[in-house]
Amino acid sequence: MRRVGPGGKLCIGALALLLSSCVTTTNYKPTTVVRVSVHDQALEVVKDGTATHRFPVSTSRFGLGDQTNSYRTPLGRFIVQNKIGDGVPLGGKFHHRQYTGERVDLEHGSAPGHDSLLTRILWLRGLEASNRNAYSRGIYIHGTNQEALIGQPASYGCVRMRNQDVVALYNVVPLGSLVVIQLDPLPPVPRAVAATAVRGPAASSPPFRATPDPAPVPPKALPVQACPAPRPSSSPTPRRPAVSSQHAPSRTVARHAQDRRHPHSPHAIRGKHLAKASARKTG
Repeated sequence: MRRVGPGGKLCIGALALLLSSCVTTTNYKPTTVVRVSVHDQALEVVKDGTATHRFPVSTSRFGLGDQTNSYRTPLGRFIVQNKIGDGVPLGGKFHHRQYTGERVDLEHGSAPGHDSLLTRILWLRGLEASNRNAYSRGIYIHGTNQEALIGQPASYGCVRMRNQDVVALYNVVPLGSLVVIQLDPLPPVPRAVAATAVRGPAASSPPFRATPDPAPVPPKALPVQACPAPRPSSSPTPRRPAVSSQHAPSRTVARHAQDRRHPHSPHAIRGKHLAKASARKTG
């Protein structure tokens, strides 16, 4: 085997650098693209131009940037350089990207100031001058012990996800996939991925099922009255009280007394004519 001299090694190094720089060109168009929106605090997976998944995330609480030790989230285009966590259980803890064998109780979480790398890690390499420090800084997409903070800027530079969500992402995003971290919002959620959108953690993306509109409910029928109550008239006529038969004589006496009190009544006039006729006969 022919030994390679210093000049040959230099040429090989230059060739390797040239090949690696090809990945950083804007012509790099993989079939799977992951878009992270700082505005929405959400992540979307696009396969062959079609959105398939959407999950809530958390970017840095310290803002945006790529400066070393800044704890900021860099913007721009990246590739998934490494995937770490095959076979690690849900809530499995990493230290220096090595699984420690410890599992975090996700139901109760941990202290708010404690930041753990859990379950899965997707290690990002920047493709632009503005994010060239991302790989050396250790900018990941990873599971977290602070799931209650997902949906708001809360990380130390990485992109945090719920642990079940990061498992789903890990399974559908291959090595070399393009990751774009952007300020702009994501497009409206397609109907096919509505079930995976920021509602809660999901190990997989259930298919969208359209729910038919419920049948209209007829209004309740009003009760029908068999005998409706009569409507009161505007000027009701008072009714005389009924008089029993045993009080009939007293009613007759009362009528004669009334005739005497009222001399112009028919009975009183008839009595006067009878009195005059009897007076002429006797005279």
